[in-house]
Amino acid sequence: MTKNQVVSSLSYLLILFAPFIFPLIIWIICRNEPFIRHHAAIALWLQLLPLLLGTICLISLGVTGLATSSWKITGAMIVILLGIIALVTLLIFIYNLYKGIKLLVA
Repeated sequence: MTKNQVVSSLSYLLILFAPFIFPLIIWIICRNEPFIRHHAAIALWLQLLPLLLGTICLISLGVTGLATSSWKITGAMIVILLGIIALVTLLIFIYNLYKGIKLLVA
């Protein structure tokens, strides 16, 4: 197991403690290590995706609430969009753990 594998693996596994902060720091610090930088960038985008989805959903809920003036439609949109965000976040979390363990084992 090399240093590159361990640091790259930590970029994925630290979703448990420091999501998107640790991969960003690793991506900035390891400019001369393409292997580490590649995995840190992937981990960073994977960990930012739920935040971006949440922001987009919040904006769309605001637009829906203003456009329809119906609490039933807005409530249904909230349930549907929160379910989608929860599912995507869970899948990304599992994928990050998988990639981190895969890099440690390889």
